[in-house]
Amino acid sequence: MKLAYRAASLANRLLMTTVAVLAAVLTAYGLYVLYDIFYISENAFVSRDLLKYRPGLTITDAEKEQESFAELRAINPDTVGWIELFGTHINYPVVQGRDDLEYLNKDIYGNSTMSGSIYLAADNSSGFNDWYNLIYGHHMDNGAMFGDIDRYLDQEYFDAHRHGILQTPDGIYDINVLACISTDSYEGTVYRMEPDAAEAYPVLRAYIEEHAAQIAEMPEELGGDTMLLGLSTCTDAVTNGRIVLFAAAEKRDPDAPVPEAVLAAEAEKQQAQKKDPPKLLAAVGHMTDSAHWALLNLVCVLLTFLTFLPLFSLRRKYRQLPYAKRTVKALTDSGKHDIRTNDIVRGLRRFIRKCRIGIAAEAGLLILSAVVFLLTENLTKQAVICDGMTGWMLLIAAAALLTDFICFRYRGERPDPPEQTDPEAA
Repeated sequence: MKLAYRAASLANRLLMTTVAVLAAVLTAYGLYVLYDIFYISENAFVSRDLLKYRPGLTITDAEKEQESFAELRAINPDTVGWIELFGTHINYPVVQGRDDLEYLNKDIYGNSTMSGSIYLAADNSSGFNDWYNLIYGHHMDNGAMFGDIDRYLDQEYFDAHRHGILQTPDGIYDINVLACISTDSYEGTVYRMEPDAAEAYPVLRAYIEEHAAQIAEMPEELGGDTMLLGLSTCTDAVTNGRIVLFAAAEKRDPDAPVPEAVLAAEAEKQQAQKKDPPKLLAAVGHMTDSAHWALLNLVCVLLTFLTFLPLFSLRRKYRQLPYAKRTVKALTDSGKHDIRTNDIVRGLRRFIRKCRIGIAAEAGLLILSAVVFLLTENLTKQAVICDGMTGWMLLIAAAALLTDFICFRYRGERPDPPEQTDPEAA
């Protein structure tokens, strides 16, 4: 009967522990998901750090333009340009992947993120040399990435935000928005790259004029230094629905005077760089140890802390030490020197030494865990599940648990109940 009771008690403890651990894990994961959604929404906008690497707005010389993109390409060699539509949140570097899926969920630094990047279609030339260049970006509800494109469906917004700039290593293009349409992701007229502009452009122009929600005068033909840009994003209304903003991009004449607004923006940028020189940002990922922080590492720190300072058995754990000291003193002062009493005294003294070692070890492991986390994690950056330091953090947490199991469990013979002075301890 006693054996069955112990087995049932052990099974109950095991079940409760399993449920508690699962609840903690699910709660932590839920908090991570909420944090990740918040982070994606807030950090889908271009950062101040990244803006420091934007090429100069007034550079027209080809050699100098190449140099201005050097820092951006040091961050990511797939960078092919920088696009901005004035007065909107569209102000991002443009990258180009090996296919149209590479940057769908990856930012310019190499991080995996649902907001992705602004990227040029893989079928286009990286130098924007085609007559029609298609650029993709996610639609974010807070207006980040290409989240402002659906606002062009409104006549007033369309008329007020028709100009922008595209910077490439080969020159600067002035953007003039022509039309905004709603279409389908399988519409070949919009999403197929046809090499012959003379044959394909009239067909595309006719499709735009037929389906446009807002439209200005479309040019009869393209040629010279003018190309057509298509800025494509998704829409929540239809599963495969897309909104595409079409614009003419005309290459700026190197000998033409630079607009006063552009000169003012460039002067402001250079002044800001003098006060706060940019630091080169390296591409990172989930298994590196920079530019993010890992949720599992934080869990390991908390686990190490709870081992050192348990919330539910604080009195039981740390009152063992003074209780053992009082019991040794009581047994020594009693005058009993039989074999059993001497064995109990020796066992309790060994336990006292282990408790002292355990307290010192757990305190040291907690300090080590906190220091490693603070030195290797950046709480201002994106949260990820694990990184390169997670193995070490798990090792420290496991050492704390093992220390607790070895040093704070008394396994020697216990004194008779009448001699116990603290029935809650040990």
